[in-house]
Amino acid sequence: MPYSPIQCHIVSIDLIHNQNRVTTMSTINEVTSQADYIAAQRSRLSAQWQAYHRTLINGITHSKIIHNHELICGHNHDARFLLFDHFMIRIQLNDDFYSRDICYCINVATPDQAERLLPFAHATLDENGTIDGSVNNRDTQAVTEHYLMKISVIYQCLFNSMHDNHSAHKELEKIILNR
Repeated sequence: MPYSPIQCHIVSIDLIHNQNRVTTMSTINEVTSQADYIAAQRSRLSAQWQAYHRTLINGITHSKIIHNHELICGHNHDARFLLFDHFMIRIQLNDDFYSRDICYCINVATPDQAERLLPFAHATLDENGTIDGSVNNRDTQAVTEHYLMKISVIYQCLFNSMHDNHSAHKELEKIILNR
């Protein structure tokens, strides 16, 4: 039996109302699914960072080839080392939301200045624990070698400043990124 114009209008309002409810339910499901994905990926990346952090500290503190390199107290989210009892290096995952960027910084302040940690190198950590596309974050030797490669520029600066008899701090300023 055909609907009257009033019944047709009521049916169309019901359809619109139900469609909005379906859209709302679909949106809630999508948001929930996206939130779960985001949380899982952040948790996975955080676990990979913690694994890298432990491996790096283990590699540096147990290395027989690295001298004049001391672990110093850092925060939960970074690793800090002191070179030659003078130059502090900080390694941390960048502060951006879901950042995969490992930032290597050095304190370029002179002893009479406030701390000035500036970046001199970067690396990328993925959710599978691979650093710069090839280094396994659980391989102590590979992580240590990767780290030494990153900081080799500091040793070169210090060597150059001593060899050429000029300020180490001025030499280190040359390696700072984003200038």
